[in-house]
Amino acid sequence: MLGGFTSVCGLIGLGTFVSLAAKTVYELEGKGLNGKTKHFEKPLAMTAVMFMGMSFCLPLAYYLERKEAEKKALAAASEAAEPLLVQPGELAPSSGYTGGWRQNLFIAIPTFFDLVATVLMNIGLLYTTASVYQMMRGAEMLFAALFAVLFLKRTLNRYHLGGIVLCVIGISLVGTASTLSGEGSATKVVTQAEILFGMGLIVASQAVQAAQLSFEDYFMSEMTVPPLKIVGYEGLFGTIAMAAVLMPIAQFLPGVDGQGVHEDTVDTLYMLSHNPGILAVVIFDVIALLGLNVSGMCVTGHFGAVFRTVLETTRTLAVWIVGLIMFYTPLGGGRLGESWNRYSWIQAIGFVVLVSGTVVYGRGDDAQVEEEGLEEAEGLVSTPSGLIGPDAAAMPIAQRMITPAPIPISSSLKATMNISAFSMPSSVGHSYGMRQRTSGAIP
Repeated sequence: MLGGFTSVCGLIGLGTFVSLAAKTVYELEGKGLNGKTKHFEKPLAMTAVMFMGMSFCLPLAYYLERKEAEKKALAAASEAAEPLLVQPGELAPSSGYTGGWRQNLFIAIPTFFDLVATVLMNIGLLYTTASVYQMMRGAEMLFAALFAVLFLKRTLNRYHLGGIVLCVIGISLVGTASTLSGEGSATKVVTQAEILFGMGLIVASQAVQAAQLSFEDYFMSEMTVPPLKIVGYEGLFGTIAMAAVLMPIAQFLPGVDGQGVHEDTVDTLYMLSHNPGILAVVIFDVIALLGLNVSGMCVTGHFGAVFRTVLETTRTLAVWIVGLIMFYTPLGGGRLGESWNRYSWIQAIGFVVLVSGTVVYGRGDDAQVEEEGLEEAEGLVSTPSGLIGPDAAAMPIAQRMITPAPIPISSSLKATMNISAFSMPSSVGHSYGMRQRTSGAIP
């Protein structure tokens, strides 16, 4: 679909834009329905925008599926024209992905987790800078590892534990730096209590994301749905849920507009239609989200999940650097982006510790794979249930099918602003690893 260099540039460039746009749009001002100028602080609307951007992956997925089917049909016709060269059974139709509506509707369940997590993150972003928002999302690794141990009965080795400790220290340093600096916005005063509240929501959102990964790992690991189609359906279901349920409810709830409880959708539409700058950012955000998802999956297809992990770290750093450039240049004019203060050094150290924790945790995955390789070399055959030998044979087939296998957890291939925002190691969340296995390399 995309070349290697193009997909790498897309992942870093579009990923940086999406993260900065999510914060920048909150800093932009425009006239509201009451005629007064105010900031476009609409976290629920931006959640709907994110799902809308994901939903555009669906027609692209069906288009690519159709092109692939046509290619296979031409290949089959070419082989049929030379029957002497065809071996028995070669022309049997491939099972492939048939895609049932029940399987597609099942994707609505993880969409619920995704929706809750995104709402929490978008509200939290009101009170934090883009770089802190990006780094705090490294907490997903902690919760994913915790849920894997508690519910999926997996074990952690010493590298995993060391990586978790480093990530906790790194997140603590980043959070401390943000709280002490008192900077959560370039255009308004944010109290330390609000900064702590915002970071708390972001961390809570990562717990929800980790629960989503665990759910998908346990119940959806055998689904054979192309990754782009999964993202597209999640976007479609999320957009419908936001437009038909959550936003109408928020319209009539009491509270201050745009603070996460009450949100005036009529006012949102008015601001978008009467403020071209805000509308432009939102439109480009939707387009960038589509490109980001495609780029992320192409990077994984070309170079693998480990290389993508490195790029995600680069993306987090790029968000911080570009935010600083925006603040100190006419591009932001001191009203967009974020400043460098005396506590930024603490944040920088925290970021380095976070990255180190990711690397150490990833080393734990390598050690686990090596250990499993040695066991296989000794003739031990592991079944999908995680049992070996006679115990597995005696296990009911139905139970063997639903019991999770004790294999490393791979990171999500979903490249929205939700998943893989920070450089998650390949052991966090096996659930979306199924997408890589079933879809194969990206053409």
